[in-house]
Amino acid sequence: MVQPNGVVSIIDELIRDRSLLKHPFYRRWTAGTLSADELRDYTGQYYAFESALPQVLSVLLSRTTQPEHRQAILENLWDEEHGADNHAELWLRFADGLGMDRTSVTGAELNPSTRDLVDSYRETAQDAPVSAGIAALYAYESQLPEVATVKLAGLDPYGVPEESRTFFKVHAHLDLEHSAAERRIIEDAEPDEHEAAIAAAVRSLDAWWSFLDAVDSLSERSSRA
Repeated sequence: MVQPNGVVSIIDELIRDRSLLKHPFYRRWTAGTLSADELRDYTGQYYAFESALPQVLSVLLSRTTQPEHRQAILENLWDEEHGADNHAELWLRFADGLGMDRTSVTGAELNPSTRDLVDSYRETAQDAPVSAGIAALYAYESQLPEVATVKLAGLDPYGVPEESRTFFKVHAHLDLEHSAAERRIIEDAEPDEHEAAIAAAVRSLDAWWSFLDAVDSLSERSSRA
């Protein structure tokens, strides 16, 4: 039997092994060597996940019975979706800073890996134990503070104005709170849910790497055009 804190330790080790910052696409972002077209393509693809996240959280909230867990998920959902500065809107402001038409972002043609990423979260939220759905979120959101900080530092070569960088500034600190709450929910999981939580984290990490593989391949597609 895996001990409660052992589940999170296993997931944390998986995250370290498949850290998103190790992916070539993010390494090139950090180095400032992405083309403007690559960054715009990524922006349209990522919006599909960002706009779907409140729905994923809503499903998990509807399936959660423990009050403290419901409160944590509700706070995450509130942060994502409330008000004029909701996170999808902040992402669109980033697109504004790249000179993109918003309809090209909201109506972007999704590649198969992006669709698989979004589907993986929706399916896990709906069909797996709630703790597994939370583990899928944790596998991503626990990385976001560092990822957002690194991305923010790598935006200077692209001339993105300060008002279009808010999405990254917010996630550099907010997901410290979200991932800490997710960690507690995973630790509270019943023993028979541990394997599902680990599997969900693996699926999440695999989906994110596939997503980045797909956007990273734009340079190869462009060179063949």
